[in-house]
Amino acid sequence: MSTATNTIAAEKSTAGLVGLVGKFIADQSLEAGDRLPSIRELSAQFDVKAGAVREALLEAQAKGIVKVLPRAGTFVAQAADELTSDSAPASHLATRPEQLFAAKEHNLFHLLDVRETLECEAIALAAGKRELQELYSLRQILEEMASIPPGERDGSYTQLDIEFHLEVARLSGNTFLLAMLRTLLEVLTPYLREMGWTPERYAITDQSHANLYSALVDGDVQVAKDEIRTHLQVAYNTLLQQLREPPEMPGGNGA
Repeated sequence: MSTATNTIAAEKSTAGLVGLVGKFIADQSLEAGDRLPSIRELSAQFDVKAGAVREALLEAQAKGIVKVLPRAGTFVAQAADELTSDSAPASHLATRPEQLFAAKEHNLFHLLDVRETLECEAIALAAGKRELQELYSLRQILEEMASIPPGERDGSYTQLDIEFHLEVARLSGNTFLLAMLRTLLEVLTPYLREMGWTPERYAITDQSHANLYSALVDGDVQVAKDEIRTHLQVAYNTLLQQLREPPEMPGGNGA
């Protein structure tokens, strides 16, 4: 096999296509939250089948490069300037978690991805234990959330939401997982408070919390994991929507 043939084969492998996705992000100077072309468009550009692109995007998601959202598309999770340096992966591995959390600025998409990973594991462990007597505190949190009148649901509701997720992590029995999630949520709290809470989002969140509680009562690990992914997707989609909309500028129509 010739060198040229080997090069083409390497580029069309999953690893090679992941590299092409990263190169596309860098060449287009895309930022976190930017949407990638459709799978069909990428397959035409890379001259490969759509299935190969789909597999590469899932691999790229596992590497934290993109985020694949069903029925919404594929979005950049890692900014272009983070992909252009060959030393970037090594420098990231050398960074301690406490240094990342202490940074003044964070990539919210990375934080939300880590949150999903931690909470999926936490609720799976909690559902697997299925100790009904341990769910009393979790139920109390839900009752307190439900008691807040719709017009008064501000920071207190967000704080109870956070306590709900930390209680689920406590029920997992894994103290390291709980500590990691608590630190992560401390960083995320200001952003969660700023995300637009609408009556519709409150209703979705309330129902989602009820579904999560029911899954824990039933001890259904798979349903619990599916529900937590759906639950956390609301915050992710809210952030994406905010990125799509320009901020309100003072001065009206003036230039």
